[in-house]
Amino acid sequence: MLDRINFRDFGGGVTRNGKRIRTGLLFRSGVLQKLNRSDLKVLESLHIQHVVDFRSLEEQERAPVLLPGRVRVSMPCNIDRITRDRLKPLLLRRHADKQITDVINGTYEEMVDMMVEPMGRLILLMLTESSLPLIIHCRAGKDRTGFAAAMIQLFLGLDPDNIMREYLKSNDFMMPRISKLLRNLRLFTIGLFPKGNLQAAFHVRERYLLTAINKVEKDYGGINNYLMTTGITTDQLDKLKTLLLEP
Repeated sequence: MLDRINFRDFGGGVTRNGKRIRTGLLFRSGVLQKLNRSDLKVLESLHIQHVVDFRSLEEQERAPVLLPGRVRVSMPCNIDRITRDRLKPLLLRRHADKQITDVINGTYEEMVDMMVEPMGRLILLMLTESSLPLIIHCRAGKDRTGFAAAMIQLFLGLDPDNIMREYLKSNDFMMPRISKLLRNLRLFTIGLFPKGNLQAAFHVRERYLLTAINKVEKDYGGINNYLMTTGITTDQLDKLKTLLLEP
């Protein structure tokens, strides 16, 4: 099923004031490729209207997503190349897992600034009539998508523990992929590829999201101010809460 591409509804949580985030409106995923007939039936049943792609333009050109009957919206964040360039010299180095997690943690801090425009555009899209339900996705659906989903949940008032729990679910998706990739790499590198490096490079960690949330608080004065940086108004944010929260 679609869980193999890290697909899930990220609504349903109960906020700190007792309201529930509506389900069936907000979905997150890895890249929507190689979908079979069963997958397409599931998407059809969910009545998806828009597919929001956070991948860089280079990634989008290399692996285009085509879902007939769905409006695809490109909102690129180019953090992927920065991350790859910084990780490349570390992956074959012994005992570099701490350095790798430090690099990724640093890119999360930068991603907060780089995602301002995409997040503003996403809010405006969600406020557009008939835009929902929608899917947000990037390549693996864990970093850019994980950040965006967490920011929406934070704005809606979901408590930090539940936000973190939802964010870390991506590790369940990544584990079999890491194992398969490690087997292949060990074959080609005669068993010399450091296992810990790969796990460090592909897992999401609590530390990463906390770094992003702390930067939103420290540099922007909180999630509402962060979302208003691109011109979103308080009235629009209030309307969004009405749309996404059950009465």
